[in-house]
Amino acid sequence: MPVTPDDARLMDVQQGGRCFYCDGPIGAGATFDHLIPRAYGGIDDPANVVLAHRRCNQRKGDRLPDRGELDRFFALRRSSRLGVWGPLRTVRDAEEGDEWIAAARAISQEK
Repeated sequence: MPVTPDDARLMDVQQGGRCFYCDGPIGAGATFDHLIPRAYGGIDDPANVVLAHRRCNQRKGDRLPDRGELDRFFALRRSSRLGVWGPLRTVRDAEEGDEWIAAARAISQEK
């Protein structure tokens, strides 16, 4: 389910009007960043998306989020209707260095 305007407003409130990556004020320049990139099977759903500055989104590129970013994402989404996509839990719980393999397995099981 693509991100709706209501979802984007809720993300903005949850993130305190700040970029997920640099914590700077986001304003009208917000972009949607897919934590597990779409190019690698990430879904276009609020459960896999955060708000970020365009430059921060581009700087992140196609990498997976690190543990600190995942912990922060999980804290933001605790008890939120936006939720957390299951493969993100798998990535967070994966052994260091095995995150991509864990993500690929979890995504393939989702389909």
